[in-house]
Amino acid sequence: MSTKLYSIKHLNNTLDLFSSDKKLYSSKWFMEFGKFGSEIFNSENKIIFYISKKFKFWKWKMVFTIKDQKNNLTELISQNNKKTIYSIDVNEITYEIKIHYKKKRSIYKNGHKIAEIDESFMDKDFSNHIKLQLLDEKDLEISFLLFSCLKIGEVEQRSKAILTSQKQLEPNEEPWD
Repeated sequence: MSTKLYSIKHLNNTLDLFSSDKKLYSSKWFMEFGKFGSEIFNSENKIIFYISKKFKFWKWKMVFTIKDQKNNLTELISQNNKKTIYSIDVNEITYEIKIHYKKKRSIYKNGHKIAEIDESFMDKDFSNHIKLQLLDEKDLEISFLLFSCLKIGEVEQRSKAILTSQKQLEPNEEPWD
């Protein structure tokens, strides 16, 4: 299996995605009227997505509403009460992102793993950077979009997540180490 490697730099309320030294995408989040929002930019610094993050108490679900440049709306919705699996349908394709222990996340496209994101900073080539491994470059934009949704509101990259137990996270059935 051949994967492409990318790095993501997290500083305060910004994520920047790089291929080598070239910045391909970035996202910035902010609070507006008590709600979290985010904008995702392409390499020309043009906004390609707007995201709003809301917790729907009556459904006990975290919902990220995503608007693209053509004002099409989609939603990334938590699939379990632990908020460790999220799903979105885009152009009749189902994408799913699972949160694992050891600060890893996997992204699936119609049930097949397409990306793994590692925030553990263990890889010496990626110190202080988040490592993104991807099977197909065509899935880079959606992978960054999904990861950006989950990072909204998280300011310090080295902060400890407030989780009672790592066992509450999803097992990583097929790690890409």
